Amino acid sequence: MKTLDPRDAAAIWPEREREWRKALGRIRIGVEPIADQVERMYRVTWVMTGISLGIAAMFIALFTAFRHPLIGLAVAGLLLGPIVLFSWIGFARLKARAARYLREKEEVERLRASDVA
Repeated sequence: MKTLDPRDAAAIWPEREREWRKALGRIRIGVEPIADQVERMYRVTWVMTGISLGIAAMFIALFTAFRHPLIGLAVAGLLLGPIVLFSWIGFARLKARAARYLREKEEVERLRASDVA
């Protein structure tokens, strides 16, 4: 966040918070702690990874039964690899956005506190 006059920061914060609500997507501001929501998304990402790996193992086992494990590995990688990859990329982006939001909110609250004092 740019250096702001405390009065400006307090004045534009409601608008900035509306923008953050759109940017954060699944993270809901003001409902429960953001750290808890990010932790839940982390667990969901691990579950998606585990399920995808289980399905990939089934593909590999099926093709191995017919003596073509490399084809099974390729099919599993092409079908399920992007799911795992994009799940983790999405989680990393969401976590980074949540951290930026918390930093900006902390900065605005600090500016408001210094304005009052």
